[in-house]
Amino acid sequence: MNQLQLGIFLIATLWTVFITSAQSQSKTENSAQVDSVKIAAEAFALINQPDPTFNPFQPPPMDSTQMADMGFDQVYQSEPFSYLMRDDKKLFAQKFSKASNTTIILLHGVLSSSYTMNRSAGLLREASKAEVITLDFRGHGQSEGIAGDVDYIDQYTDDLIDVISNIKKNKPKGKIIIAGHSMGGGIVLRYAMKKSAPLVDGYLLFAPLLGHNAPTLPKSAATTDTTTEPFLKIHIERIIGLSMYNSIGVHKYDSLPVLFFNLPKEMPLNKYTYRSNRSMAPEDYVTGLKAVKVPLLVIVGSHDEAFVATEFKPAVESNSNGKVIVIEGATHDGIRHSKEAMNEVNFWFKTNVNLK
Repeated sequence: MNQLQLGIFLIATLWTVFITSAQSQSKTENSAQVDSVKIAAEAFALINQPDPTFNPFQPPPMDSTQMADMGFDQVYQSEPFSYLMRDDKKLFAQKFSKASNTTIILLHGVLSSSYTMNRSAGLLREASKAEVITLDFRGHGQSEGIAGDVDYIDQYTDDLIDVISNIKKNKPKGKIIIAGHSMGGGIVLRYAMKKSAPLVDGYLLFAPLLGHNAPTLPKSAATTDTTTEPFLKIHIERIIGLSMYNSIGVHKYDSLPVLFFNLPKEMPLNKYTYRSNRSMAPEDYVTGLKAVKVPLLVIVGSHDEAFVATEFKPAVESNSNGKVIVIEGATHDGIRHSKEAMNEVNFWFKTNVNLK
């Protein structure tokens, strides 16, 4: 406010001030209401666009290496148990025991569970000499919850906070490393962004989903093979519409699915909701990476089918103190079982002073 405006204000009557303020507030509210109605109408039209469809499911042919990469083999013994969340839901977990003061929490990727992380957990325990706990996210595997959904945006992170708080209670002087594959890696970065989250001692990410705007995500126009049916279809219009609704504080439609996978309808998990998708990774990969204040190691295969492997190093090392290792010939799922990757994990544990 300048001197003239201040003078006018001081000499004006209280009644005049009241009337002027009321009129201004009324105009602002009316404008906001008009804008909200317009946004809601546009959003409603977008979210009600029909779901994408697929041709009848045809299992892709796989050789022995591809089958091994999927991680269905149960090589190592584990102890099953569960964690109780703040909403009284139970999350299933498996413990790969080791007499160690360090605990690694291993998080799975999209459509997966701790079952497919058995071999990864065993190899990780051998490489790190730490105890490993694999976790089923809610709505996945044997955990409670609705398949492919959460109750609110960022609930995966809150669940991880509850798990880590439990571990810290039982091991108050222990160290904790969070390891995540693909979607699990994205949730790890969201954890790093959460100011209320308990501190951990390091992050170990295998082919992580860095963020919804990350350069590691392939450009669909350049990577789509029009001769085959895609495995994943994204309802872009619905995502835009729900984002518009969220901008005006409307969240009642967040349970609508936006990610659709070419899997049999009988499978319990073949789609993800808007709020689940939003909870999988940071909205902005730079913000997620800059939130990491502890040692970070990112390992990706050069033959990753889901992400652009060459983009990881510049993205991670330009926005954090983390290190990126690219394993020649390894695939998106295969990176979890790569001997070379586990050698890098072993070296990271030995040379990082914070993890000794």
